Amino acid sequence: MNESRRPPGLLRSAAVVSFMTLLSRLTGVAQTFFLSHVLGAGAAADAYALAFRLPNLLRRFTAEGTMTAAFLPTLAEAEAAEGEAAVKAVAARFLGTLLALLLLGVAVVLLLMGPLASLLTLWRPEAQGELTAKLGRIMFPYLALVSLTAGFTGLLNLRHRFALAASVSVFWNLAFIAFGWTTLRLLALKGTVPLETVAVVCACAVLAGGVLQLLVVLPAVRNEGFGLAFGLHLRDPWVRKTLQRMGPGLLAAGIYPINALISSMLASSLPNGAQIVLLNSGMMAEMVMGLFAMSLATAGLPTLSRQAGAQDWPGMNRSLMQSISASALLVLPASVGLAVLARPICALLFRTGAYDPAAADWTALTLVFQSVGLVFVAAQRLGNQALYALKDYRGPAALAGGTLLLNVALSLALLKPLGTGGLALANGLASLAGLVGVLLRLRPRLPGLDLGPLLNATARALAACILMGLLAWGGSRYLTLDAPHTFTRMALALRLLPLVALSAAVYGVAAAGFGHPEARELARKIRRKLG
Repeated sequence: MNESRRPPGLLRSAAVVSFMTLLSRLTGVAQTFFLSHVLGAGAAADAYALAFRLPNLLRRFTAEGTMTAAFLPTLAEAEAAEGEAAVKAVAARFLGTLLALLLLGVAVVLLLMGPLASLLTLWRPEAQGELTAKLGRIMFPYLALVSLTAGFTGLLNLRHRFALAASVSVFWNLAFIAFGWTTLRLLALKGTVPLETVAVVCACAVLAGGVLQLLVVLPAVRNEGFGLAFGLHLRDPWVRKTLQRMGPGLLAAGIYPINALISSMLASSLPNGAQIVLLNSGMMAEMVMGLFAMSLATAGLPTLSRQAGAQDWPGMNRSLMQSISASALLVLPASVGLAVLARPICALLFRTGAYDPAAADWTALTLVFQSVGLVFVAAQRLGNQALYALKDYRGPAALAGGTLLLNVALSLALLKPLGTGGLALANGLASLAGLVGVLLRLRPRLPGLDLGPLLNATARALAACILMGLLAWGGSRYLTLDAPHTFTRMALALRLLPLVALSAAVYGVAAAGFGHPEARELARKIRRKLG
């Protein structure tokens, strides 16, 4: 391999992605804060949340989910068979074909948006369904923008340019806030802005963010020599192979957002605010997932694909187990922290403007149940990446179908007693079943797969989480954070944030002390940095 193209280590690449993803998630928190402030938790907010689910659902299919998992291994095969020039030609034709198919799909969905919105708001007034349809027609073209952007960032990841690829969401968040704030300020000059109009402005802001994302990555893509050949290049064998690989994996890659969409539809039987509460609690969960699990998955897929192609089974085992272990090391304490400190965290982030304290508490209760399944969702995604690297696309699809049915059954059973919390818990329990299925699928396909070290490391992380959780709980009681609405936002932040930092530090020391391998390695690096 050319030295200039030598890929960095998996954890180093994941660290780059994690840093940029952290910046993305922080600006995402600011975007959610702005949205909550101006839109609140009522009927208009629910209409926005449902309409936003639609492009966000399909984005997982055509963007960072199945598309990149099928696209990058195919490009690696094309390069091995035909050389470097084939990579650029195949990439241009595939992305041109994808864009053409997406535009056709967007046109069809726009025509069907009315009946679709009526289905999603089955238990709500007709006017809310009409607003949902209106917002959906504005936002749905975002799917084509974000999918093309994801294709281009996949090419940058192939060239190991992870930082720019991971930062595109930062620009979306900033564009959303800037467009929304400026437009609402201008409209406010003429008087009070109705919440329905605020929702329309926020829908337009989604499109503004999508345009900026695409413009940001285009120069880097061109510098790498990649382009776009718009059209249906279905006769190209590499394009057909990529599309065939995408087909079975569509459901597997999008199982989490499909479950979220089903939860939102069932939540229309609950009072106004249920959909936006689910969206906000899900955003908190996705912050954890994106920062840790998806960073490892993004950085790990090229490595796993290369090792699978070379039949380097020991190396692939190490990479996969290292990814899942590192993910659990980070996702577990984040889940425990979110659950224990859910009420003050949601008060700090969401108690603003039209989003009142009752809505913030509702979000916090839902977040507790949402936190239960995060580690299972993370591990399942990483396991699916290994199956994709092994070119097993049908297995994840079949497992996802079973997980989907289980989620529906659990959601129906838990909806009445637990409300939005039951819907969130159902997603986590279904993901646990999906994780078991992925590991059983991997065992005969990945020679030498040994889960013993992973289970040992996870047990050590759990022990550290117990200590951290007790500290966070005790600190919350001592600082009276169980009544967060009695503080100003600044006073709450000055109490909450130091407790979060102390809990994280205690967890890190405990995990290293209990002998967690990745935690001990990180501790050694910190000691070396400190001399």
